Amino acid sequence: MGLEMEEALRRLSDQHRCVLVEIHLRDRPAAEVAAQLGIPVGTVRSRVYYALKALRLVLEEMGWHGDH
Repeated sequence: MGLEMEEALRRLSDQHRCVLVEIHLRDRPAAEVAAQLGIPVGTVRSRVYYALKALRLVLEEMGWHGDH
Protein backbone atom coordinates (compact mmCIF):
# COMPACT_ATOMS: atom_id res chain seq x y z
CA MET A 1 0.00 0.00 0.00
CA GLY A 2 1.33 3.40 -0.89
CA LEU A 3 2.01 6.18 1.56
CA GLU A 4 -0.74 8.30 0.00
CA MET A 5 -3.31 5.55 0.61
CA GLU A 6 -2.09 4.99 4.17
CA GLU A 7 -2.50 8.69 4.91
CA ALA A 8 -5.96 8.74 3.33
CA LEU A 9 -7.05 5.75 5.43
CA ARG A 10 -5.79 7.47 8.58
CA ARG A 11 -8.11 10.38 7.82
CA LEU A 12 -11.22 8.18 7.83
CA SER A 13 -13.30 7.48 10.92
CA ASP A 14 -12.33 4.39 12.90
CA GLN A 15 -15.53 2.60 11.82
CA HIS A 16 -14.94 3.28 8.14
CA ARG A 17 -11.25 2.41 8.25
CA CYS A 18 -11.94 -0.84 10.10
CA VAL A 19 -14.45 -2.20 7.59
CA LEU A 20 -12.34 -1.18 4.58
CA VAL A 21 -9.24 -2.86 5.98
CA GLU A 22 -11.10 -6.04 6.86
CA ILE A 23 -13.16 -6.33 3.67
CA HIS A 24 -10.79 -4.99 1.00
CA LEU A 25 -7.28 -5.44 2.36
CA ARG A 26 -7.72 -8.64 4.36
CA ASP A 27 -10.34 -9.99 1.92
CA ARG A 28 -12.71 -11.14 4.65
CA PRO A 29 -16.41 -11.77 3.99
CA ALA A 30 -18.90 -9.20 5.29
CA ALA A 31 -20.62 -11.83 7.45
CA GLU A 32 -17.36 -12.64 9.21
CA VAL A 33 -16.57 -8.97 9.82
CA ALA A 34 -20.12 -8.39 11.09
CA ALA A 35 -19.80 -11.28 13.54
CA GLN A 36 -16.44 -9.98 14.78
CA LEU A 37 -17.81 -6.46 15.30
CA GLY A 38 -21.17 -7.61 16.66
CA ILE A 39 -23.18 -5.67 14.07
CA PRO A 40 -25.56 -6.70 11.26
CA VAL A 41 -24.14 -7.60 7.85
CA GLY A 42 -26.16 -4.77 6.30
CA THR A 43 -24.40 -2.31 8.59
CA VAL A 44 -21.02 -3.60 7.44
CA ARG A 45 -22.04 -3.20 3.80
CA SER A 46 -23.38 0.30 4.46
CA ARG A 47 -20.15 1.30 6.21
CA VAL A 48 -18.10 -0.02 3.30
CA TYR A 49 -20.19 1.99 0.84
CA TYR A 50 -19.83 5.23 2.79
CA ALA A 51 -16.19 4.52 3.62
CA LEU A 52 -15.35 4.22 -0.07
CA LYS A 53 -17.13 7.50 -0.79
CA ALA A 54 -15.23 9.19 2.05
CA LEU A 55 -11.95 7.67 0.87
CA ARG A 56 -12.46 9.05 -2.63
CA LEU A 57 -13.12 12.51 -1.22
CA VAL A 58 -10.04 12.37 1.00
CA LEU A 59 -7.87 11.23 -1.90
CA GLU A 60 -9.23 14.03 -4.11
CA GLU A 61 -8.49 16.56 -1.37
CA MET A 62 -4.94 15.19 -1.32
CA GLY A 63 -4.64 15.84 -5.05
CA TRP A 64 -5.33 12.34 -6.38
CA HIS A 65 -7.52 12.22 -9.46
CA GLY A 66 -7.42 8.54 -10.41
CA ASP A 67 -4.66 8.93 -12.96
CA HIS A 68 -1.84 7.59 -10.76
